[in-house]
Amino acid sequence: MATKAATRTNGTNKDLTDDAAKAAANDVEAIKDDIAKLREDLQSLAGNSTTYVKGRSTAEIDKGLENGRKYAAEASEKARTGKDYVENKVRENPLAAVGIAFGTGVLLAALRRK
Repeated sequence: MATKAATRTNGTNKDLTDDAAKAAANDVEAIKDDIAKLREDLQSLAGNSTTYVKGRSTAEIDKGLENGRKYAAEASEKARTGKDYVENKVRENPLAAVGIAFGTGVLLAALRRK
């Protein structure tokens, strides 16, 4: 009887081992499937992120260019206004303008020597 009990125990252990091996194989396959899905998701995310970043960058560049154009137009207008102001003052007081220009030249020459 002891032999039958040992055989029965060994048979049960073998069945348990086979069941565990099958379960482990199923788990391994499930993990492989999960990894494949994860890889696809990551590739999709990378593609979507690239598209988003490109779109966002383009929008920011366009916004920066528009702001640059706006500031350039404002600066140009202010420069034109300043030029007109100086021209009017020189026409009103030509001798004072020549004196100021001469004094500025002397001052710059003195600063340059040092």
